[in-house]
Amino acid sequence: MKIDIYSTDKNSKMKKSSACFKYDNETESDLIKLYPDICFQNIAGFGGAFTESAGYVYSQMRDSDKEQFLKMYFSDNRYNLGRLHIQSCDFSLENYCYLEDENDIELNSFSLERDEKYIIPLVRDALQINPKLRFIASPWSPPAFMKTNYDMNHGGKLKKEYYQMWADMIAKYVCLYRNDYGIYIDRLTVQNEPNAVQTWDSCVFTAEEEADFACNYLRKSLDKLKLTNVKILCYDHNKDKIIERAEDIFAFENAADIIDGIAFHWYSGDHFEALDYLSKAYPDKELFFTEGCVEYSCYKDKSSYENAQRYVHDLIGDFANGTNAMTDWNLLLDENGGPNHVGNFCEAPIMYDIADKKLIINDSYYAIAHFSRFVKRDAKRILSSSFGAVETAAFKNTDGSLVCVLMNKTDKAVDYVLRIGDLTAKLKINPEGIQSLVIYNM
Repeated sequence: MKIDIYSTDKNSKMKKSSACFKYDNETESDLIKLYPDICFQNIAGFGGAFTESAGYVYSQMRDSDKEQFLKMYFSDNRYNLGRLHIQSCDFSLENYCYLEDENDIELNSFSLERDEKYIIPLVRDALQINPKLRFIASPWSPPAFMKTNYDMNHGGKLKKEYYQMWADMIAKYVCLYRNDYGIYIDRLTVQNEPNAVQTWDSCVFTAEEEADFACNYLRKSLDKLKLTNVKILCYDHNKDKIIERAEDIFAFENAADIIDGIAFHWYSGDHFEALDYLSKAYPDKELFFTEGCVEYSCYKDKSSYENAQRYVHDLIGDFANGTNAMTDWNLLLDENGGPNHVGNFCEAPIMYDIADKKLIINDSYYAIAHFSRFVKRDAKRILSSSFGAVETAAFKNTDGSLVCVLMNKTDKAVDYVLRIGDLTAKLKINPEGIQSLVIYNM
């Protein structure tokens, strides 16, 4: 039985080595134990967001850089999920919507021409590398005329008289992406960050309003266009209030039968215990990490490797507590962390210096790779246990291979023993190191 070891630390990226097991029923200390037969949630995949900003930067690349960029994500890192924004978001070049005529209830003037310029070309090129890419889409704001503040930015609410028209617009968007462009959107969230009033594209929903819109309007609009297999996820905001929001939404009449999952972001911190509670309270619902990034307003002074550690810590905690999938925020940004139409700049795993025509690979790229390269779609999370110095999450792929992702939280190397049943292997993880162990022939 073979172990491939992929190690990352401050000085090296994804260095590969190998080890073997031996029979050992005695060792009790410094163990990391895997239990391949104790399985939990299904893993839907990993990916990032195809924003207009990402598409714009992609359009500025040399062809050779485009080829390298696509290979790094969709071949090397095996991304199989993508997130799309419905109409504009902060990582767009400006506010825009698909329909501006408030009297056009038949949606005859509905147009995806704006998406055709930057977003759809990037998605199509990615699909050439991985045709099995699937997408989740989220709205940041309805058109301004539908809102109480008549503005796509600064919060406001969707007016009740426009619930049906907005639901029909979202359903038409999904239908056109599928039928006209061959882009398969199989999940929607009702609203990105429904609790937040932002200086950029935003719209506020209470839990009851979100459930009402999802159950009585959006689901029906999707079904009318024969999009019955498109899942609807609720919340799509930070973990600190995720339990209260989920309980309020699922208390709405028929919501438990109609809403398929709970989406969340990482910006308020760990709250892994909340995910664990929800995974047990609602075992038939997906938990979907839809957004996380290194915000320049908060973390620009941190090193690239510190930001990578933040990713691994969060992903280990999320998946160890029931999460089914992860989509990072922007796939690609320019050297300044944009463009962003309100100056809300952030880091992306891959960035591009447009003037110098140079790819910038941040350590967060390798952090996500420790999961996405090795944990395949439809894997199961399995039980892992560890002593205090090392964080772990473990998975079993459909081919029987096992994957364990580890992070050493200390500034000293840690010797440990990997145990599976009566087999052990003596291994080491570097100071503040990250490892993926891939175990074959189980």
